[in-house]
Amino acid sequence: MSTVDYSTYTPKSTILALAQQDPGFAEFYLQYQDQIVLPAPLPIDFWDDVIAIAEKEPDLSSAVKRCRENTQTVQTFAIPVLPEAGVLIAALFLLSTHIKIHKTKDGKWEFLLEHKASNDGTLEKIAQILSDLFKN
Repeated sequence: MSTVDYSTYTPKSTILALAQQDPGFAEFYLQYQDQIVLPAPLPIDFWDDVIAIAEKEPDLSSAVKRCRENTQTVQTFAIPVLPEAGVLIAALFLLSTHIKIHKTKDGKWEFLLEHKASNDGTLEKIAQILSDLFKN
């Protein structure tokens, strides 16, 4: 019988749980669910970087802390086939105060930094990964 390594799913589960706490997430998800298709998997540290940015948000920091302190609860939401595109939409929702997604007239995705970047470069790293991934 195979086992699931939840450690790779915990950051994704945390991101999804954080986004689902906001009533605006459902509408955001519906807007992008059929539009965002991942051409390749995201690097595993991408998810940790998203959580690091969320930790710095005043209205998310306590929720992130609760998720980190109660890993067992977060893991109950972990699903081995958690759709990565769905979690990406949740991540984009959490980052929406920093990164705006925009589809150009020719169908290319752009990820625009809206605010001054963080001192550690995490936000720029996330935006660059997204930009590289969605190059047409």
